[in-house]
Amino acid sequence: MSKDNNNESVRLVKIVAECGFASRRKCEKAIESGRVRVNNEVILDPAYRVKDTDEISIDRQIIERQTKRYIALYKPIGVVSTTAYVAGRRTITEFFKNIKERLFYAGRLDSESRGIMIITNDGEFANIITHPSYEILKVYDVVVNGKIDSEKLLNASRGITIKNVSYSPFKFKILSKGKLQSKIRMTINEGKNREIRKIFDFLCYKVVDLERISVGCVSKYNDISGTLEAGHIRNLTEEEIAFFFNQKDKKLREIESIFDEKRLEEYYDSLDDDNLEEDNTNNDTTSEKKHNKSAWAKAKPKKKKPISSNKKQKTYTPKMASLSKADKEAKRKKKSDFHSELRNKNNKQYKKSIKEQLESKKKKRRR
Repeated sequence: MSKDNNNESVRLVKIVAECGFASRRKCEKAIESGRVRVNNEVILDPAYRVKDTDEISIDRQIIERQTKRYIALYKPIGVVSTTAYVAGRRTITEFFKNIKERLFYAGRLDSESRGIMIITNDGEFANIITHPSYEILKVYDVVVNGKIDSEKLLNASRGITIKNVSYSPFKFKILSKGKLQSKIRMTINEGKNREIRKIFDFLCYKVVDLERISVGCVSKYNDISGTLEAGHIRNLTEEEIAFFFNQKDKKLREIESIFDEKRLEEYYDSLDDDNLEEDNTNNDTTSEKKHNKSAWAKAKPKKKKPISSNKKQKTYTPKMASLSKADKEAKRKKKSDFHSELRNKNNKQYKKSIKEQLESKKKKRRR
């Protein structure tokens, strides 16, 4: 198969799952059981590559390919960020019930928080938003109780570790500072579980309100559709969608630049210079040796110590196995005699204590 076809083709299980038939695992079972056909041929491999022109059917019924959807949702407080059913709780699925495509979220918000969430059915798009390597910035407005200490927050913004979990540096701006409440705007590039709440809790502040204003270039303020209200959704513009895919292309270009020919030539030239310097400084005993770290340096594998044939492998042998039958029986008898004697002794003490209690009761009654 050519490269062009590989780029256009998609795994069969992904298309079947995206059409809303079932979960990914159930779709894999359906394919393996022979229920799915591609161009009227039974395919049993879930990883089979399918083109856009191929016709796919489940139980002889042709499925329609899903169109890619990119939606911004303003999640209200008290709504759980899940597409699964939760008894007695509101979930984000209630805001896009009428959409036939099978959607999922790209980045969560806890039920006590509100703000922008990205909803999509494109796994690649969701990965760009959620993976920390793409460094998609997220902006939050945080209201905390009390007057915020700017020095404490500045120290935390350089990077902080809480309960063996390290949080990366963030930017902040104090919008208001009062005796009762303070409002801070925070910009972070990662989305660890309850990150902002844990940071302020560590600084001895309680978060009163937490609102996510934007994810990347997607904001609750939009020139075309206006301010997005709680519980409302809107489709992302082409410019907003392109922004996230450009972020991926930028990351790929950075990776490709590592293997650039010019950079390799510079690296090898630097190696030759180092070798010349070493030859000149071999006679100098007083010169200090410094380790030159390079991007291509690799740690040398540790040499395994050979196992000598003289050493015998240690094996566990129970103590009773080395004794004879007579010694075993004598040992068991001694043990049983000890336990029986202990029981008798305890019984005598128990009976004695009962007798003493009865006698003390009789004396009290006589008085």
